[in-house]
Amino acid sequence: MTLYDLRDKVAIITGSGRGIGRAIAIRLAMEKTKVVINAKRGVEEAVETVERIKQIGGEAIYVISDVSTREGCKKLVDKAFEVFGRIDILVNNAGVGLYALFKDLDEQLLEKQISADFRSVVYCSQEALRYMREDSVIVNIASLAGIKPLYGTSIYNAMKAAVIQLTKSMALELAERRVRVFSVAPGFVRTKMGLSYFKVLNIDPDEWAEKHTLIKRLIDPEEVAELVVSLIKIPSFVGETVIIDGGASLI
Repeated sequence: MTLYDLRDKVAIITGSGRGIGRAIAIRLAMEKTKVVINAKRGVEEAVETVERIKQIGGEAIYVISDVSTREGCKKLVDKAFEVFGRIDILVNNAGVGLYALFKDLDEQLLEKQISADFRSVVYCSQEALRYMREDSVIVNIASLAGIKPLYGTSIYNAMKAAVIQLTKSMALELAERRVRVFSVAPGFVRTKMGLSYFKVLNIDPDEWAEKHTLIKRLIDPEEVAELVVSLIKIPSFVGETVIIDGGASLI
């Protein structure tokens, strides 16, 4: 079997100023992939990610754009192509999880989550496909919440479930273009976003992990990145969603 060669490929990772996105970007750079970092407005975080990549001998640029909008996705993709002349990998990682009980949802919160967590996947994928060649890859970062819903995040749960189903449809339709699509569904990851859920509910994350995971700890973003890169390398892996949750879904 010949593994998918990541060397000199060009990858866009949305929401990669920090957290899971940053970890994926750095891990891809370790494979000599040229990386396009994206953040909505966190210039300092985006610059730091680029600097970390350059420190390990990688090549990266950053683009500040709001990928919850069509215009933001087009700006990101066009800049990536302008600089590197190709797009081989898109990782749809950007998203937001906002705590609000269902009865309290308002139009603004609803729209923000639908755009950030679902429309961004649609928009960025469509824009990237304008430039993608055969044997390109799209990775959608879903969530265990799209399979096993979390309390107080009903719209986030629903949008991540939609991403999982969208992944299957994209894989089915884009196979004729030889573009592979799959998704990864992390449980709680030790990131700013992941820890914010515990903070809202006044729960100690380490105590929770001790009781509710098999590995007795939260997942590190680097572990999610390792899984994503490993799956990109497997040419026959397509259309599926892989859970990485430290065994939380078994308890």
